[in-house]
Amino acid sequence: MSFWSSQTLSSHLPSLIEPFNDDQIQSASYELCLGEEVYISALPDTPPRERKKIILREKETVPIPPGQFAFLITSETIKVPNNALALISMKFKQKSDGLINVSGFHVDPGYSGKLIFAVYNAGPINIQVARGERLFSIWYADLDKDDENPRKKIGYDSIPTDLMNRPDLVSSLPYLVKRLDELEKKIENYSVKQAFVFAIAIGVILAFVKPIVDIFIQSLLNMVKSSLAIY
Repeated sequence: MSFWSSQTLSSHLPSLIEPFNDDQIQSASYELCLGEEVYISALPDTPPRERKKIILREKETVPIPPGQFAFLITSETIKVPNNALALISMKFKQKSDGLINVSGFHVDPGYSGKLIFAVYNAGPINIQVARGERLFSIWYADLDKDDENPRKKIGYDSIPTDLMNRPDLVSSLPYLVKRLDELEKKIENYSVKQAFVFAIAIGVILAFVKPIVDIFIQSLLNMVKSSLAIY
């Protein structure tokens, strides 16, 4: 398997990437831009109707908060020939800020459509991304022959709703912190209630036991007095 050089990319990609810009070929890779759709993960208890994609105007920015997942779609439509494989990654600048690609790292032979990156902000601050910004890189490599089982499923042209409703991709750190705070409050409330109930229980027990204890002590005293009277 050999990777395509910048010259090979320049000759092949006009028919494989739409829109194509020769200026986006950099060091044997092609730089891909953020498209118009962004989805930032909501809390799992957020109603589905309130989980909405953000539609960006040209060059408009959106912040990805710390500890949050997001889906980012490319503005370009990608094709991979049956005799090739593509590798994808976030660009270094975004990775150095803490934005991590947590989705796949390759594109199947035969794929045709836009690419969706699942990313996670592992940094301490908001990371701003802008429509049209070059956020991703793609590399093409030859296979030794045409793949007999290329991807036949239609690729993406937008961020699908089923991705936004998946609970396993929205259990972010802020949500876990929120759940932890709620759990601590429940434990504190339970402890207070438990102590209150215990105090009441002790009071009730003492209210019933004290007369019995008093009678028992008085009986003992009477017995002692009787014994002393005999002697």
